[in-house]
Amino acid sequence: MTTIAILSDIHGNMTAFSAVIQDAKAHQADEYWFLGDLFLPGPGSDKLWATLQGLKPTHIVKGNWDDDLFWVLDGPVDLSQPTDVYFSRLVAYLWPHLTAENLATIRNWPLHEVFEQDGLIVSLAHNLPDKNHGHALYPDQPQVNFDQIAPDSQIDLAVYGHTHQQLLRYTSNGQVILNPGSIGQAYSPRPHLQTTTYADYALLQLNDGAITDLDLRQVPYDVSAELSLAKQQQLPYPEVYTKLRHTGATSTHNAAYLKQFEQRHDYQQEVAEFLHKYRHQHY
Repeated sequence: MTTIAILSDIHGNMTAFSAVIQDAKAHQADEYWFLGDLFLPGPGSDKLWATLQGLKPTHIVKGNWDDDLFWVLDGPVDLSQPTDVYFSRLVAYLWPHLTAENLATIRNWPLHEVFEQDGLIVSLAHNLPDKNHGHALYPDQPQVNFDQIAPDSQIDLAVYGHTHQQLLRYTSNGQVILNPGSIGQAYSPRPHLQTTTYADYALLQLNDGAITDLDLRQVPYDVSAELSLAKQQQLPYPEVYTKLRHTGATSTHNAAYLKQFEQRHDYQQEVAEFLHKYRHQHY
């Protein structure tokens, strides 16, 4: 019998991650699986990386925000687009805390893994097996989309993240689909269920070909401490992160909203200088 803590979408929120680890250890998790999106938009960096590595995850797949690190570093970045400036400025913030080894490790994380665990065939992906971004597996999407998550009939359990919403359902062939939710940005489209002060993950117990227990956990954490950490570490776009922590609403693609802070803090110029310096040093 194995108890697995399934972790996903930490998004730089070290305060929430610490609360989840404490909870998972209290429940005697034997191993950890990580479904991607480790850094940003939160301030977590060196300590976050070291903490994840210290758990010795047995399986890791790469999220879309993990890939977007390299989109910024490898280009092209359109400085006329507020979303490009926003994400690039966050990467510039994170950059001093990343080593070449860190980057190589993240770049080589797979999109998809299939393996045997306690008598079951398990599939792990951040989203679809061949695509770690997009809205295909949001809970309101049609059944045909969810059937794509386990195209191999031998798969018994398909686990994914990305949507930030906990979920348990089935494919048309009866394969179990599980989403542990997001540690750093738990989300619900329903205001009364929006858990801005909780971190989501899943505890899964497998034994001899059976799912013997499943607990979709919501762990409280100190939001004010996380915002204090962001201020202390001079996280860019502090207004955006404060809004996220208090409302759960992301602003990544809200160009008009991001533009006001870009102009107020001269982020466009800072990004241009960062990209020039990075590319001069690496190309």
